[in-house]
Amino acid sequence: MSSIARAVVTGSSGFVGSHLVARLAADGCAVTGISNTPPRREPPEGVTEHLVDIRDADAIQELVADARPDVVFHLAAQASVPVSMRNPVADILVNVIGSVNVAQAAAAAGARRLVFFSTGGALFGQPEELPAGEHTPVEPQSVYGASKIAAEHELGALCRHLGLELSVLRPGNIYGPGQDAAGESGVVAIFATRMLMGAPARIFGDGSQQRDYVYVDDVVDAAILAATGEPATCEVGSGVGTATLDIFRHLAALTGYAREPVFAPERPGDPQAVYLDPSRARDRWGWEASTSLEEGLAATVEWFRADG
Repeated sequence: MSSIARAVVTGSSGFVGSHLVARLAADGCAVTGISNTPPRREPPEGVTEHLVDIRDADAIQELVADARPDVVFHLAAQASVPVSMRNPVADILVNVIGSVNVAQAAAAAGARRLVFFSTGGALFGQPEELPAGEHTPVEPQSVYGASKIAAEHELGALCRHLGLELSVLRPGNIYGPGQDAAGESGVVAIFATRMLMGAPARIFGDGSQQRDYVYVDDVVDAAILAATGEPATCEVGSGVGTATLDIFRHLAALTGYAREPVFAPERPGDPQAVYLDPSRARDRWGWEASTSLEEGLAATVEWFRADG
């Protein structure tokens, strides 16, 4: 059981948020969920869900005040790189202004700590040395990555001013059961669903692009440790890069998919290779990824077969 009695989770109906809410509730925590989309399933016992946009500062302030949380987990975001390039203003309004609204509400409600989900895959551009970590220059190639590092800086300054502890997670490419296959990101979910349907599966670029794939349960572990351990900014990944084409092949084997991929032009803002050095998370929080890629992909395909 965690030491968190009451928590607010923004983005609670999303992929990672819903897993985090379930874990907190299972640990006996009273959870207030905030999201701009309704949950896809009935919330667990001890969880109240509210349909609110984090850009609405007054509504966020009121909800968080009523919840009286020990910790606020801030996951709500505009998380698509292509969307950020098409509509940068909307991206900034959600990821920067919305984050400031959440931090101010957390401090006003007397929360002890804010746990902010940033990004690991979109902060560093194309690093000269891999894995990327504490000493890697931050050079985002997308508006999404730029808005996330801007939010990190805004929250760092604001939380110091407000006396609010801050932990920041910089996760790799999170995957697992419950991931949304309808969007433009989340290659594991997109591949798995299309393969199970027997539909064409598209790869942007030549498939050699490497990403750090980290299983959702491991990321939830990191979030709990970020809330209960030392306040810190940590990369949350496996430390290993896996090519998109290798993900395709793993999933094809698991699903019995016999087609070849459909190759499409690279997307703007997507780096060639990014994987993360998890040593800070290990040193500060005692965290490391415990689910192998093979185990995680198998569990994900099993979920999509049954529930997806």
